[in-house]
Amino acid sequence: MVRKIAAAIAVTGLLAGLAYAGQLPQTGINGSLHDMNAVVGATDDAFQRSCVFCHTPHNANAAVSNGPLWNRNDTALNGTAYGWVAPQNTPIAITDPLVGASRLCMSCHDGSVAVDSHGSNQSTAGALKLGAANHAYVRDLTVTHPIGFTYDSAVAARPGELVAKTQGFLTEPSATLLAYGFDTKARTGLAKSTIKIQDTLGTGDGVMTCASCHDVHNTVNAASDTGKSYNYFLRARQEGSAICLSCHIK
Repeated sequence: MVRKIAAAIAVTGLLAGLAYAGQLPQTGINGSLHDMNAVVGATDDAFQRSCVFCHTPHNANAAVSNGPLWNRNDTALNGTAYGWVAPQNTPIAITDPLVGASRLCMSCHDGSVAVDSHGSNQSTAGALKLGAANHAYVRDLTVTHPIGFTYDSAVAARPGELVAKTQGFLTEPSATLLAYGFDTKARTGLAKSTIKIQDTLGTGDGVMTCASCHDVHNTVNAASDTGKSYNYFLRARQEGSAICLSCHIK
C-alpha cells in the first residue's frame, strides 16, 4: 500500500512538472502564460483551444487594423505616448504609440476587454480583465518604455547610445556576458538574434512595438539562466539586464 501511495505521489509530481514545463520559454503557446485555458474561468470549454482567444480561421474581425485573423475586439485605449524626459529625444516622433502589434497586445493588457472575450463568445467569465488586477499600469503609456517610434530615428538622435537594429539581442547566459563586462560595444562572438523592429503587422518602416521586445507566442522567448523560472516572453534574458543592453549602450 505504501509503495502504491508513493508511486501515485511520484506520478502526480511528474504530471505537475510537465504542466509547469509547458510554461517555460521556447516551449510554444500551449501551457504558456498566454494560453488562456490556464486562466481560471477563461477555459475554452468546448475544444480546449489555445489560439482561439486571439485568432480564428473564419469570420475574423476585419475592423481591427493589422490583425492577423483577429478574433477579439479592438482596445478602447487610444494611448498617450511616453513623456520624453531628455532634450535629445525631441526629434523622435510618436504619432501613434499603439501602431502595429501594440494595439493587438492592448486588447488584453489595457484592461478594457475581458481576456476570454473572443468571436461570439463574449466573456463567459464576466469581467475577467488583466487590467483590473496586475496589469492596470499598462493603461498609462506615459510611464512605460516608449513604443511607436522609428528605431532608426532614435539611433540618430542619440548617437553612440543605441546599437543598430541589425546587431540583435544578446542571447548568451549571464556568465558569458559577464566575461565581456556586459559591454554592448564588444559584441564579437556573442550569440545574437535580430532585433524585431520590422515586423509583419504593417510597421515595415522599422517602428518599435511591444513585439519588438516580447515574443508573444513563446517560441523564441529567451530562456532564463539556470535555476530561474520567470517568463515574461522577453527576447533576451533578464539576468544582467541583457534585454536592456541589447539596444542600449550603457
